[in-house]
Amino acid sequence: MSSVKVAVRVRPFNSREIGRESKCIIEMTGATTAITNPKVPPNTSESVKRFNFDYSYWSHDPRDSDFSTQSMVYKDIGEEMLQHSFDGYNVCIFAYGQTGAGKSYTMMGRQEEQQEGIIPMICKDLFGRIQDTENDELKYSVEVSYMEIYCERVRDLLNPKNKGNLRVREHPLLGPYVEDLSKLAVTDYQDIHDLIDEGNKARTVAATNMNETSSRSHAVFTIFFTQRRHDTMTDLFTEKVSKISLVDLAGSERADSTGAKGTRLKEGANINKSLTTLGKVISALAEVASKKKNSKKADFIPYRDSALTWLLRENLGGNSKTAMIAAISPADINYDETLSTLRYADRAKQIVCKAVVNEDANAKLIRELKEEIQKLRDLLKAEGIEVQEGPDGKVVCEKRDANKDELNKSSVIKSPSKGRNRNGSTTEMAVDQLQASEKLIAELNETWEEKLKRTEEIRLQREAVFAEMGVAVKEDGITVGVFSPKKTPHLVNLNEDPNLSECLLYYIKDGLTRLGTHEANVPQDIQLSGSHILKEHCTFENRNSTVTLLPHKDAIIFINGRKLVEPEVLKTGSRVILGKNHVFRFTNPEQARELREKITENEAENEEKEKADTQQVDWNFAQCELLEKQGIDLKAEMKKRLDNLEEQYKREKQQADQQFEEQRKSYEARIDALQKQVEEQSMTMSMYSSYSPEDFHQEEDVYTNPLYESCWTAREAGLAAWAFRKWRYHQFTSLRDDLWGNAIFLKEANAISVELKKKVQFQFTLLTDTLYSPLPPELASSVTPTQPDDEYGAPPVSKTLVAVEVTDTKNGATHYWSLEKLRQRLELMREMYHNEAELSPTSPDYNVESLTGGDPFYDRFPWFRMVGRSFIYLSNLLYPVPLVHKVAIVNERGDVRGYLRIAVQPVLDEESIDFNNGVKQSARLVFNEDDAKPKYRALNEKDDVQRYIDNGGLDTKLEELEDADSGRGIDSNSASECHENADEPGEHLQVCKEFTFRVTVLQATGIGAEYADIFCQFNFLHRHEEAFSTEPVKNSASGAPLGFYHVQNITVPVTKSFIEYLKTQPIMFKIFGHYQTHPLHKDAKQEFVSRPPPRRMLPPSIPISQPVRSPKFGPLPCPPSSTVLAKHDVLVWFEICELAPNGEYVPSVVEHSDDLPCRGLFLLHQGIQRRIRITIVHEPTPEVKWKDINELVVGRIRNTPESSDEQDEDACVLSLGLFPGEVLEVPGDDRSFYRFEAAWDSSLHNSALLNRVSQGGETIYITLSAYLELENCARPAIITKDLSMVIYGRDARTGPRSLKHLFSGQYRNPEANRLSGVYELSLRRASEAGVQRRQRRVLDTSSTYVRGEENLHGWRPRGDSLIFDHQWELEKLTRLEEVGRMRHLLLLRERLGMDTNPNPTTKTEKDVCNLAARAATSPVHMVIPQSPQTPVKDPQMQMLPDREYNQREQDLMLKCLKLVQGRYSKNEPNDNQTNQADVSPSDEGCADMTVSCISSNSMENKKFVIRHRLCSPDRSDAPNGWEAPAPATQPALPLRLYVPELEEIRVSPVVARKGLLNVLEHGGSGWKKRWVIVRRPYVFIYRSEKDPVERAVLNLATAQVECSEDQAAMVKIPNTFSVVTKHRGYLLQTLGDKEVHDWLYAINPLLAGQIKSRLARRTLEPASQTASQISASSAVNANAANK
Repeated sequence: MSSVKVAVRVRPFNSREIGRESKCIIEMTGATTAITNPKVPPNTSESVKRFNFDYSYWSHDPRDSDFSTQSMVYKDIGEEMLQHSFDGYNVCIFAYGQTGAGKSYTMMGRQEEQQEGIIPMICKDLFGRIQDTENDELKYSVEVSYMEIYCERVRDLLNPKNKGNLRVREHPLLGPYVEDLSKLAVTDYQDIHDLIDEGNKARTVAATNMNETSSRSHAVFTIFFTQRRHDTMTDLFTEKVSKISLVDLAGSERADSTGAKGTRLKEGANINKSLTTLGKVISALAEVASKKKNSKKADFIPYRDSALTWLLRENLGGNSKTAMIAAISPADINYDETLSTLRYADRAKQIVCKAVVNEDANAKLIRELKEEIQKLRDLLKAEGIEVQEGPDGKVVCEKRDANKDELNKSSVIKSPSKGRNRNGSTTEMAVDQLQASEKLIAELNETWEEKLKRTEEIRLQREAVFAEMGVAVKEDGITVGVFSPKKTPHLVNLNEDPNLSECLLYYIKDGLTRLGTHEANVPQDIQLSGSHILKEHCTFENRNSTVTLLPHKDAIIFINGRKLVEPEVLKTGSRVILGKNHVFRFTNPEQARELREKITENEAENEEKEKADTQQVDWNFAQCELLEKQGIDLKAEMKKRLDNLEEQYKREKQQADQQFEEQRKSYEARIDALQKQVEEQSMTMSMYSSYSPEDFHQEEDVYTNPLYESCWTAREAGLAAWAFRKWRYHQFTSLRDDLWGNAIFLKEANAISVELKKKVQFQFTLLTDTLYSPLPPELASSVTPTQPDDEYGAPPVSKTLVAVEVTDTKNGATHYWSLEKLRQRLELMREMYHNEAELSPTSPDYNVESLTGGDPFYDRFPWFRMVGRSFIYLSNLLYPVPLVHKVAIVNERGDVRGYLRIAVQPVLDEESIDFNNGVKQSARLVFNEDDAKPKYRALNEKDDVQRYIDNGGLDTKLEELEDADSGRGIDSNSASECHENADEPGEHLQVCKEFTFRVTVLQATGIGAEYADIFCQFNFLHRHEEAFSTEPVKNSASGAPLGFYHVQNITVPVTKSFIEYLKTQPIMFKIFGHYQTHPLHKDAKQEFVSRPPPRRMLPPSIPISQPVRSPKFGPLPCPPSSTVLAKHDVLVWFEICELAPNGEYVPSVVEHSDDLPCRGLFLLHQGIQRRIRITIVHEPTPEVKWKDINELVVGRIRNTPESSDEQDEDACVLSLGLFPGEVLEVPGDDRSFYRFEAAWDSSLHNSALLNRVSQGGETIYITLSAYLELENCARPAIITKDLSMVIYGRDARTGPRSLKHLFSGQYRNPEANRLSGVYELSLRRASEAGVQRRQRRVLDTSSTYVRGEENLHGWRPRGDSLIFDHQWELEKLTRLEEVGRMRHLLLLRERLGMDTNPNPTTKTEKDVCNLAARAATSPVHMVIPQSPQTPVKDPQMQMLPDREYNQREQDLMLKCLKLVQGRYSKNEPNDNQTNQADVSPSDEGCADMTVSCISSNSMENKKFVIRHRLCSPDRSDAPNGWEAPAPATQPALPLRLYVPELEEIRVSPVVARKGLLNVLEHGGSGWKKRWVIVRRPYVFIYRSEKDPVERAVLNLATAQVECSEDQAAMVKIPNTFSVVTKHRGYLLQTLGDKEVHDWLYAINPLLAGQIKSRLARRTLEPASQTASQISASSAVNANAANK
């Protein structure tokens, strides 16, 4: 065993590298080769890489003392390998490297002294040693073969008959070999030299004809060296056979370095394929060599992936002594290729070969082959086939028919490489194998004389072929080569490769010499091939040693760079270009001789001239000459073309400027016209608004405008104003345009950031100017300021804009850019990118930031960053009372980041303003009437004062504040007095007097540990420039409160604007901190778990799959945008049934869990017939009647939860065979049930996921879509569901994988093995033809490709989901603001003692109660503002006083209420009879309008409604006389066409309440205990706690929840409340008294709060009455005692 010898040789610089001033990066010391990385700074660990090899040859500079010559390389490698061949080993030498690295020079060398390569030297030494050692007892024989591997095709270079592709076969003993490859016998070195030369010429001819060059193919020259020794003692002959393989590999070039395209690129791909396979083989062999010996795992070596590695299998890690020479370039511009070559060679060094001596191989082979031939003949004879050998290797198969006794010629196989079918019969394969074996045994039995004779015959054939092609042959007929004829004119080829130049010589005979292709009708004397060579291209006429070139029509011929059109006489030395690829030099010996005789005077000048001519006349000279001659015309044509383009550009620019000017004037005129029209309309509207109603009766004075003849009423104008204000807030469509339109800029910025290795990421964000999230100054300036109030008195609209969130992970900062700033910075980023691409890292101008004027990726970031904001209202100063607030610190996204304790109190005592009492700072603010912005000036700052906590004053103040917070320390009577004068300010807030109040910043809690130093800053809303600030406080990670204890006294001269500010506006508190930890910029990851947004504000967590495309229906059109006529909740059960042993289809086991993506997992068996069963359950309604199931489609087979519509194009989509659907009738359940089944053969999907048993941890997901037909519907309704499953073995026992489900035993219940889904069925009116609304299209640039996009690793710009997220953030901020204001009001009410007095006594309390009553009795969406046209009196003045209603008035109100709600029936005799009508299906809003109110008058009316609904004398058998309302009797619906739309509803994972309830259902037989789970807005009813399948669904959005004392008294059952839907009613009873409120709070929080508030007020009334009675009795007793 021996390892591969590896040598590395570096060449000198070539002309290209010298021209580019390349630097040498290779150093060699002994056997070590070092390479320096020019892209890495020097003196670093990665700058230099070192490799150790067997030999390192320094052939860079011949002047160096360590310069390695060709002979030195041969002595080290060639002589050793030659000795191995004489010892009987197989030998291989191959050269590897990039194109131009010196491989061919090392292997072949040049035809000069001391320049021969390894191959000529080995051949020369081989025959030298043969001559020295050959005698009677030792005989030698040498055979050679020469083949070429190009694009995985093998070609024989020594036999012209083998023009096609030769097959590479493998024999069990001989290994891989090339079938029909010529092996020619040679006797001396000259024979080998001639064969090498002839092979190169054949290769050159092929290269000229097929447009290939030598660097594009692998050449393998093999020498078969046999030593025959005669043993005189035993009279036996022994042989040693050695195979010497000399390989010249193709260049390992890169496509991007060569710029190859088209055919060259495909050739390079094939070459790289073979070289890549060679690299894989070398790496695999190296791993095998490094493994332990006791490793039993068989390693796979990919020999068969390439023809090159297959043929070199024995030389790579097999029976061979192998050496590798890696040729590398020293230039720094070839660093990547050189490093790849060194790594290639370093891996090859680890290969271990197992070479053995090859002795007596022929005798053994002949014997085994004879046995194999005999076996094959016996096999064919047994089949009735007789095999006869024919001439030239033909095999004739004759089959005898027993009945007819005649021979049928079955087949004649001329060549095993043609017409063979590998999948044929056994007979054909046996005949093929028999023929191959007979060829091998014939070759082995061939004598030496026969081999010499066959070589001579092939040589004669080769010379005939060369003569036929026009290649010159010497007169002796022995050698083909380039020589100088003495009389005959001739053409010599010129090639781009200097080694292939002047290798071909074509004679021009006397008379006519025709040149063309072999396809011509007349045989051509010189045959060429190529795309630009005609069949009859040209003719050479030789008359009296004068050669005239006659071109044919349309022939491309150039002479000395000029295109030939007319016949021209050729002169010696002329360059002739035929077509575009064939370049020749014409030589006429007679003319050359005459020229030499004429020039006899100056021999030195003649020699120099000839030397100059010799150097210039080559292929490059001819090409340069052609370009130079043609370039004059090209320059003139290019100049003319440029002039024309310039004139055309000027004309088009003038036309464009003229059109632009015309359009500008047109637009300006249109804008002026529209402006005038708007002014006229506004003047007309103002004129009409100034008129009174009496003015319109004066017809003679009023001008009637036809546009304004119909004036709106007050209600219509109010509705229009309300609609206008509503749609002013809908501004997200334009934001969507900005998002999708600017996505390409965001993507390009991120791509440049990644390529330049900037730690910056860009993403879209939405910013709205709110209290908690004011816009940055640079962004606020770009927003158009809105009016504070419009003409309707509506509040200003907060503008939302699209911004770019810049996440700087390097500095841990976040910035916000506008879109305009992003575009400006993007221009600088592009400039930086181009500058870095053009400059080298070693250039002195490499500092790109100096060129671009700063880094456009980064912005300056502050030392302190904002944690959040808080707001404190100051209305307690109106009364005046002190308050202590604990407010939330909220960031811009609506997340709570901590809490802040603030105390606000009035300072009425002048002595408390003294600084010695601990007051740290004081200031004076001025609120002017004209200017609302206060002017701030500091009174005094006492920095040297000790902390307020040290002098003990703080404890006293805090106790007072705590007393004030708890409601103690102030009399309620004084508060009542303040309430009486609430409209007028108190004595402390008299205008022009000074008022002082104190703001104390106490503590901050809950702030994250990533902020180090915390300080607070507060100011009035309209004075952001001047603020009050606390001292920074260290934040420890212990979670202890941060004590600021900052006291600020503020003195303000009282003005009306200041009083208005106290009533309505808060003070803003900003909390800042030093952000210190940002390893991965975790600022976006909040520590506080924020409340998840509601379902309606966010897209589903798991994307709802689109319907699988049906082959029958095709792509369905988009749903119409018409009005929704009705909505229904549909419950769907999905089952997968498998064939049981008893022949029935049994539902497969389902594992239920909310943690699974599909909330359920089907456990299936492999290879069993299945059916899919779907059951649809919904409330009975005449609008929804299922007619039939049209199609059930299953597709999108995958192993991930996410699905894509693109998967519908593959063959996995399958339409199942359907069984007729049926309407089920379930006893005791009057709901509508519709069930259908479909046969599912999963093997037809052709998916490996469904055909095999699932691997460990693998889950399979499918998507099914059912197309159902509904009555009165124009389109099918589509139910789409994603199902997950796991496939077990056929006989495996399936059961839930979790112990919880396993021990419950529910999986044994067939009804539990189903998966449920909740759907919403919307019925829309079908649009008429041509009325379909066009969908608005948005320019989407997010999918446009940007350079470097592949480096973003799947990053995508935010789209519509950003708008959903921002809407939820705005809703959070609005809720936080409202909660903060309401908390302040409640705290103030508690402080004033208003909650302790339920009966309002003061004017302020009455106003508050009236306002609450109005808000409760009037729905929000029905409040219509006043019309701006018609003056309307104040609604407060029109309120009717509270009074009792008589029976007739109550009946009228009840009838009106029924008419509004659509419940009134003409057949109703009186109000006490039962009304069977329920809520109309189309009336969805009535349930929300009839929620129980808190006013006492409305509760009286509520009695009739409850009694009317719940009392039914017809059902006396119902428990306690109660019955839920029955479904309404609907009249016959008119014939309408609907468009159904079924949308799957993702159930919320948040469980508001779950537990056992007693349920009494409409139509039920009695109370039933059911397990109920509330997942808002749905209530799910189960049979028991262990039941995993939903049995009923209640939609709280369309249901009415009722709970009152009247209802409880009527049903006479405690702890009950009712839930009434559009179709049925439920009476629910809790198991305990305390659970009623919890269930009501989970189902309807508003109703639960109203009931609790009402109960609290009722408990306070007896207490107050008892206190008044006690005080009255004590007063009476006192008077009696006095008397």
